[in-house]
Amino acid sequence: MKKVLEVNNLTKTFKGKNKQEFTAVSNIDFCLYEGECLGIIGESGSGKSTTVNMITRLIEPTDGTITIDGEDITHIKGKALRSLYKKLQMVFQSPIESFDPRCTLGDGIAESLKNNGFSKKEAAAAVEKVLEKCGLDGSFAGRFPHEVSGGQCQRAAIARALAIDPTILICDEATSALDVTIQKEIIDLLRSLRESQGKKLSILFICHDLAVVQDFCDRVLVMHDGEIVEQGKPDDIIKNPQNDYTKRLIESVL
Repeated sequence: MKKVLEVNNLTKTFKGKNKQEFTAVSNIDFCLYEGECLGIIGESGSGKSTTVNMITRLIEPTDGTITIDGEDITHIKGKALRSLYKKLQMVFQSPIESFDPRCTLGDGIAESLKNNGFSKKEAAAAVEKVLEKCGLDGSFAGRFPHEVSGGQCQRAAIARALAIDPTILICDEATSALDVTIQKEIIDLLRSLRESQGKKLSILFICHDLAVVQDFCDRVLVMHDGEIVEQGKPDDIIKNPQNDYTKRLIESVL
């Protein structure tokens, strides 16, 4: 299978108070394959979000490499970084906060389209189409984030991420701020999008809910104290964990 994302020896060290160093992520290696959904689980502070922020280039890695479609993107900036976001998009934990409150949902979705050469008319048509693809009527384009529910706003956020047809979608706790019934609806939406996109869409799914990961992901990585301590198929890890931390993590939710 083709690797769409590969991470090698990725490390992030922060300097805290008194100039003491703290390693949030330490020498991790993993890859994401074409059409795959890869879950990353672990408690708060395990290094999940720091890993994602390095992959999306929101923070600079201390060491290691990040490769997307064979291209080293570890230190790219400017135009090259903007081009990266054609391939890589992210859905955040808090959908309402991820939109500019002064703009409509349609404006938020259309922004990346216009940045990629769409005319105003073309962008409006594309926004309506992608909203419908994500289970919302095209009229939602005219609504503001505070005028819709959390679940509807997260659908709009997914629509915004998918508008420019990225090959990699990163979901960073994308369901954790929603109640259980809405969580299921969002997972069902992501599942249907995976089925319709096939190998054209790969998902990196950051989550702390083992049941969701078991239901949705093809493989899972377990992170603890900035390291990957175990990886494999969700059923194998949940039913037969090898690492002590993984065992404690599973026992805590059973």
